[in-house]
Amino acid sequence: MAENRLSDVIASTCYDNRQCNLTDLGKMNKKPVLRLILLILMCFSSFLPASAYKRIVSLDICSDWMLAIYAQRSQVTALSPLLNNYQVDWVKGDWPTHDGTLEQILSLDPDLVITGEYNALVLRQRLKALGVQVEVLSLPQSLYSLREYMQQFLSLLGNTEDVPGLPDLIEQDSAAPRLLLLGANGIGTGTGTLEHEVLLRAGWRNYISSAGYRTLDLEKLIIDPPDAVLWSAPVSPALANMFIEHPALKKVMRAGAFQNMEYGKWQCPGPWTWQQIQNLTILRKKWQQK
Repeated sequence: MAENRLSDVIASTCYDNRQCNLTDLGKMNKKPVLRLILLILMCFSSFLPASAYKRIVSLDICSDWMLAIYAQRSQVTALSPLLNNYQVDWVKGDWPTHDGTLEQILSLDPDLVITGEYNALVLRQRLKALGVQVEVLSLPQSLYSLREYMQQFLSLLGNTEDVPGLPDLIEQDSAAPRLLLLGANGIGTGTGTLEHEVLLRAGWRNYISSAGYRTLDLEKLIIDPPDAVLWSAPVSPALANMFIEHPALKKVMRAGAFQNMEYGKWQCPGPWTWQQIQNLTILRKKWQQK
């Protein structure tokens, strides 16, 4: 595509509407400045703005959401088949989707395929082997890396929007309420994670003081309950979601201590993460007023 734009520039320098090509450069002996400009364009054609991408395809829901916010509709050929499984308010209208097969994606002739580091491993390798440009974005593990992730995404789209700055870190004290971020199968989120930093920025203490993701013991949780539980798991009638329904746990928790947050927004960091911090700040203030 960059080569096509370069050819247009060269053609525009010809007279009498004759056809031009790259070999005509050598005939422009009397136009040294013009030849120098065209040579520079040739050398740096690979650095032309990423807005040249006009047929972008996404392979995962996180990339779907980012494209829905930041991309021009005309740039996107198809989003992933997961799009309709996770409804969010910023995805407006009917976006085109693909079925996730190699054959259909190739038929769409994408000039850029975007995916996350843990998604579609086999599919993206096959696309790369067939010469398709695939951009793999690393999952942010902190708010700082989230800003870098958003900036990288915007750069791919040729979007010059500014990335939001980090919210102020509220000074922590031992009186701050403890919040448990609980997922399916009784998995809690500890320190050293993006979610942990979100909790801190909202003025909570993390109930889990160890690093990473931990399987919780129900008896220990009943003996030493958190002040509030943020329940983040898929909404489905599954055994994996039964942990939160245990009557003994509900008995030791104060009224209103259980809050449900949209599952996908925790799995996919993005500009909506800043809104999550605001929502958790409001939740903390309400809890402290009771």
